Amino acid sequence: MAKMPSRRVRSVSGRVEASGLRPATRALALSLAMLTLSAGAWLAWHYPIARPAAPIGFSLFVALFAWYPSSWLLVLPALLPIIGFAPYSGWISFEEFDLLVLAAAAGGYARLALQRAPADVAGAQPASRRGRGSGPRSTVSLLVWLLLLAFGASVLIALLRGFEDAGGFQFGWFQGYIESMNSVRLGKSFLLASLLLPLWCARERALPWQAERWLVAGLSAGLALAALATVSERLAFTGLLNFSTDYRTTGLFWEMHVGGAALDGFLALTVPFALYALLAARTAPGFVGAALALALGGYSCVTTFSRGVYLAVPIGAALMLLLWWRAQARQRSRASTQQTGNHLGSALVLVIGFSIALAVMFPTSGFRGMLGVLGTMAAWLAVAPSLRGLRGSQWMVGLGLGGLLSGLGVLLVYVLPRGAYLVFGLAVMAVLGLAAMQEVRARPAPLIAPAAMVLPLACLIVVGTALALVAAHWGGDAALFNAGIVLVGLTLLTIGCAVVGWPKVEPSLRWRASVFGMTLLIAMVVAAIGGGAYMSGRFATGGKDLDDRFAHWREGLAMLSSDADWVFGKGLGRFPAANYFFHSGDGHPGDYRLVNAPDGNVFLRLSSGKHVLGWGELLRISQRVAAPLGPVQVRAKVRTQHDTALHFEVCAKQLLYDGGCVTGSTQLVAQSGQWQDVVVKLTGNPPAHGDWWAPRPIMFSMAVANPEGLVEIDDVALLDGLRADLLDNGGFSGGMAHWFFSSDRMHLPWHIKNMFLHVLFDQGALGLMSLVLLLLAAFWRVSFGQGRDAPLAPALAGSLGGFLVVGLFDSLLDVPRVALLFYLLLMAALVTRPGGVENIGRSVDIGQRR
Repeated sequence: MAKMPSRRVRSVSGRVEASGLRPATRALALSLAMLTLSAGAWLAWHYPIARPAAPIGFSLFVALFAWYPSSWLLVLPALLPIIGFAPYSGWISFEEFDLLVLAAAAGGYARLALQRAPADVAGAQPASRRGRGSGPRSTVSLLVWLLLLAFGASVLIALLRGFEDAGGFQFGWFQGYIESMNSVRLGKSFLLASLLLPLWCARERALPWQAERWLVAGLSAGLALAALATVSERLAFTGLLNFSTDYRTTGLFWEMHVGGAALDGFLALTVPFALYALLAARTAPGFVGAALALALGGYSCVTTFSRGVYLAVPIGAALMLLLWWRAQARQRSRASTQQTGNHLGSALVLVIGFSIALAVMFPTSGFRGMLGVLGTMAAWLAVAPSLRGLRGSQWMVGLGLGGLLSGLGVLLVYVLPRGAYLVFGLAVMAVLGLAAMQEVRARPAPLIAPAAMVLPLACLIVVGTALALVAAHWGGDAALFNAGIVLVGLTLLTIGCAVVGWPKVEPSLRWRASVFGMTLLIAMVVAAIGGGAYMSGRFATGGKDLDDRFAHWREGLAMLSSDADWVFGKGLGRFPAANYFFHSGDGHPGDYRLVNAPDGNVFLRLSSGKHVLGWGELLRISQRVAAPLGPVQVRAKVRTQHDTALHFEVCAKQLLYDGGCVTGSTQLVAQSGQWQDVVVKLTGNPPAHGDWWAPRPIMFSMAVANPEGLVEIDDVALLDGLRADLLDNGGFSGGMAHWFFSSDRMHLPWHIKNMFLHVLFDQGALGLMSLVLLLLAAFWRVSFGQGRDAPLAPALAGSLGGFLVVGLFDSLLDVPRVALLFYLLLMAALVTRPGGVENIGRSVDIGQRR
């Protein structure tokens, strides 16, 4: 009998290792580790700001990812929305997230090359406990790998065509969107995702429970951090509940400096994973963490004021819930059990019912009526699980006592000026307090014993009466009528729950909190649409905006001028350049270039577009600065061939929308190409930084203020009352380090505004066909194919589905960070491994300790 190769296991610091890594695989992993380490170190060394910190930070992350090989699954998605510092560094071709990904690849491949086995993971479990034993062994078809190779080939071809279209490749650290480095900027996303794919496969194969749990935790944490950035932004510039101001949050996604939907796409990718984490949580910390991430993410979704997000996130969540429910059904079928699962149908009925109540109350009762409905829902959910156990005599006593207490509440309204709010608040707190007391006393018995239900039922009746009183106090007869409609519906819902037994409310606190949380998210949408003129106005102009979008798409496709363009694409990142040279009229945007003069001097050449230049249409070159003290003036050397207006400003500004500025401008007179010294005093109230929890970044900007203007600028200085120069690199000797450009409202020249048309434009029919086939294969695998019983299958489908809906209205793949995450999740869906359905929802818990 042939001798089986031995696998020796040893423990080192709690890790399980086994020998047997193939030499060829080890050599390949070592080569990739050295390549990515060299590339990352090179980028870190040339990082334009914080020079000592960048290489040190890169080295520390490499060590972290090598020592804890699964940690990148948590760190990368968590830091993705907050690690872009282009407004400070001036880098747009490369960015900080690239360094993080290269560190993950270098550390991960080094671990694979140097470890004694591929299964070197803390707490490794036997195969029988990994959740894979009850399902068939995963196979990824040759067709999938061929499609990935085809798409990768189209990316490479489009990269080369992009260089050719730009007049040849020319490396530069600070090139813009029209030069050749923009092809590198867009092409790196698929390359970096492909580098991470083998590491994902290795971790998922070695210890799937840990890999899946950390990925979900990372995506949920990323959602929470992105949302916290938007909360801080709203606090600084508008206030949390201001839904009427023309201000759309961007968070820390600098890629939205020329519009786009970077934040929208990230929200669509991550919300389904946070919802999955909520449903799968098996510990209190896991549930609370997922709930907080969803609540913050819901607010962030609302304040994007994006119609695409309002459509995409519910679709992604619904797809995730549908596949989750199907997985649970298969689990119950295979287990031959009659357990009721998650009562998805009942949950949907309750969410829809109370959402209708919110929509009915809000127009006449405003935020007070909305809060009243939410408080009533919380009280009803506390009482509802035990309504079916009440006897007739208990109903009579409860109704009588509730009527008596309601009468006392009405009298209190006439005695106190704001008695309606007081009665409502006391009633809700009484119901919740009694429910909590009964839960503590009755565990592990049902939540509220039938014998003790009379008083909570009576208080629930008072809550309904007080809801009507609140509505009448705020909105008069019209609001009282709408409150009556809501109370009739609530009565019918209560009768159905108590008499018929449907909809069934589970005693589980997690189930009821999930239902309440979903309704709360919908409440935010209702508030944004109904409580602010801005979003209602956007919906009112939806038809015209869609017609404009169709015209923009037709115009973009008209730029594909040859058969080769249609088959292979114009080239990666070439839409801004094609649009720039295609337009001879109003659509022609501005541009900027660094110029290296023969005498060694470096200066900035700044031009404006041919369109009308309002405040939002200026192409600005900006720098983040400290808040100026006292009078502010700008000094600069300028040169122009034609009379030109030059605009300067210092604003409190996150990215696109300002919160107050000091401004000034000067009319330049051409002097035969000679340099001129200009001094411009800025007038207005100097902006302040704001509070530490809601900072207002201060941004200096300059722009050409007349159409078709062109100015050369050098030696710029921003002086405040202390005569201190607040600018770095004002002479541009360091390139565009510290400088950044933006266009507040002129966005169409930079994006084709459709993900599929973006791929067609950049990569041609070859790339578009490959991507569509990859998407179809991924959705089939996680919905009906071999991967449908994988724990992450529902979340992957919901995430990709929501992202594609946003992609119908924006390019998305021209945002490298977001594109990388999309490609990685798409690849994960294509290679996901089936597991026993008993592990669906069990293997992932962001609070679970193993």
